[in-house]
Parts: sequence; C-alpha cells; structure tokens
Amino acid sequence: MGINKDRKNTPILEYTILAGIIIVFLIFVFQLRTGDINLSRAIFKDLTGGRYGVQKYIDWEHFQGLEVNVGATYAKFSTEKEKTGYKKAFIQSFSRGFKGAGGKFQSFINWRIASKENNQVIVAADYHGRSKTLLFTLSSAGKKKLTSLQWKK
Repeated sequence: MGINKDRKNTPILEYTILAGIIIVFLIFVFQLRTGDINLSRAIFKDLTGGRYGVQKYIDWEHFQGLEVNVGATYAKFSTEKEKTGYKKAFIQSFSRGFKGAGGKFQSFINWRIASKENNQVIVAADYHGRSKTLLFTLSSAGKKKLTSLQWKK
C-alpha cells in the first residue's frame, strides 16, 4: 500500500519540477530580450541626470554621440586625469543640454530592440510628441557598452 501512494505522488512532483524549469526558462528568455532595453534605458536616464557613474557603460574610445565623434576627441587625451575630466564634462554637458532643450526622460516611450547584428544590438525609443526615434547601439562582445547614441534618420 505504501508503494502505491509513492506512485501517485511521483507525477505531481515531476509536473511541479517541469513547471519550475519552464518558468525559469521563460524568465531567462524574457531577461535576454529586455536586458538590452533595460541597460539602454538606465544609461540614458543616468546621462540625462548627469550621473558620472554611467561612464563605465560607455565605450569612450569608439563612442559616437549625436553626430559627434566623441571617441576621436577622447583619444586626444593622454593622461587618466584628462580622460576623467573629459568624461565628467561630457556627461554634465549632455545633461544640461538635454534639460535646457526641455527634454524629459519620461517622454521616451516604446523602448524596443530595433536590430541585432554581429557584435551589436540596437535599441530604439520614440520621443513622444516629437516624431523622432533615438537609437542606442550596444556592443555585444564582452561587457555590453554604449557605442553610439543617434537620432534615426
């Protein structure tokens, strides 16, 4: 009689384990899809807020920022002190310019993956009320970093 009880409970345990595995898999897939979007959103929020900590998520050597080759300017600095000063000035200027133009982080909506190619992911966000789309290019080789921030043409 004890053996029959174990057999009746086994399928329930198996189904519970299977359901748990499926849930973990779905969470993992959802994270893969939203991870790039969340990273882009966080970088942009920190840039518009003038938070220096965002500098670690930017590929300064290759960064293209709104039609400016930031990487070329950054490469001209030879000391870490100069490079740090440039990063701080860029982030502060970006924040002041964004706010001075009346920009609001909350105005960017419909965040989505625009494309995934080779070693990069492009995330798009629409600027509500302005009929514009901002594109965030993330390198996907190694630690993800922002390599470009451009208006869609």
